[in-house]
Amino acid sequence: MTFLEPWVMATLRRDMGDPCCGDGRAYLPAYLGDDRVPYSWGKTTLLRQLEACRGGTYLTLDDGTLRAAAHADPEVFVADGPRPMLIDEIRRGGDDLVLAIKASVDRSPGRGQFVLAGSTRFLATPSLSESLAGRAAIIDVWPFAQQELAGGTTSFLSRAFEEPESFRTTAQSSCGRADYFDLIARGFFPEVIAMRSELARAEWYDSYVQSIIDTDIREMAKVDEAGNLRQLLRLAAAATAQELNMVKTAGDLGLHRTTVSRYLGLLETVFLVHSLPAWSRNLNARAVRRPKVHITDTGLAAHLLSVDAEGLGARVAPARGALVETFIVNELAKQATWSPFRVNLFHWRLSQGAEVDLVVERTNGRVIGVEAKATDAVDLRDFKGLTTLRDSLGDQFVHGFVLHTGRRSLSFGDRLTALPISALWDR
Repeated sequence: MTFLEPWVMATLRRDMGDPCCGDGRAYLPAYLGDDRVPYSWGKTTLLRQLEACRGGTYLTLDDGTLRAAAHADPEVFVADGPRPMLIDEIRRGGDDLVLAIKASVDRSPGRGQFVLAGSTRFLATPSLSESLAGRAAIIDVWPFAQQELAGGTTSFLSRAFEEPESFRTTAQSSCGRADYFDLIARGFFPEVIAMRSELARAEWYDSYVQSIIDTDIREMAKVDEAGNLRQLLRLAAAATAQELNMVKTAGDLGLHRTTVSRYLGLLETVFLVHSLPAWSRNLNARAVRRPKVHITDTGLAAHLLSVDAEGLGARVAPARGALVETFIVNELAKQATWSPFRVNLFHWRLSQGAEVDLVVERTNGRVIGVEAKATDAVDLRDFKGLTTLRDSLGDQFVHGFVLHTGRRSLSFGDRLTALPISALWDR
């Protein structure tokens, strides 16, 4: 079985967009009906499509013969074949191959010579001496967004910044609590979306984590104790949507704090977790405050926490709020990758207690705030953090949204609106 995971593509000397869609992002509607399953689009499929649309040479270093040739004579390997050269699983080529690619680009600096793909942020791995800085554009591709799966065409972020008042007249959502919990527990990897068996999904997640930790991380970082990484990943899942207490985590694992910090960086490198930095108008404060940690896929987080959709809907469900927040943060992080304008994502918390789960800031300084609520009923108290943020920013605060599991959109006054979570993908 081929595991399709989040991957990073480095495109040398050019801006990368999807050649067939033409809109700069990988958009693909997929269907979940009884007689249809979604198309599994991983990095290999996308590279093959690039080859079909634009020509060039596709090579995968999973092929032992090609890998041996790349190691034996990397300069000849990258010189042979029409451009663009599309190299899959580039991390298996090692430092000498990356240096050969750098030398080739420096000799002939035309754009679009190489497209490099891998299941890790391979250019940041400790085993490489060359990052291709200034020569590569890096694109992180997440698991599917629900907007893609639903066939949506309008980005929530675009609408939230440009026409936020339009959300006040949004039709009643067709999604209810159980629908959201099903999405969260299932996850968004291409492989698991096609699986109707909960047992099959669980087995896939087990194999996926084992493969990433035992193969990818050990290969790139020479980590001897894989059990500590697995345990750290479980602790990160238990702390998803929270600021991870590194001192306590180090104590729980019996490891030094610097080792835990290094291991957490490795889990980010292989796309199992991602960090949401703290937001502040004071850039120094922004740099030193603790980030929140989020598991990259809620299905993986639910699996690590041993909770299913029914468990999330139980009267007492400790993981429910955190997983709903992570689901919303991940959906908006995915949309940010194809936003028509650049945005940065943060969380915000004051020592006095006001906080906002997600602050989205444009480079022009304008801000929207998003609160996640795992409840059907919303009242003015749920807007406390957003109200504080609005009042402190004035005109630079565009709008604040509380996303909840109910079905109705409701106005709560000046630039404050409660929305069903499905507003992230419904028009």
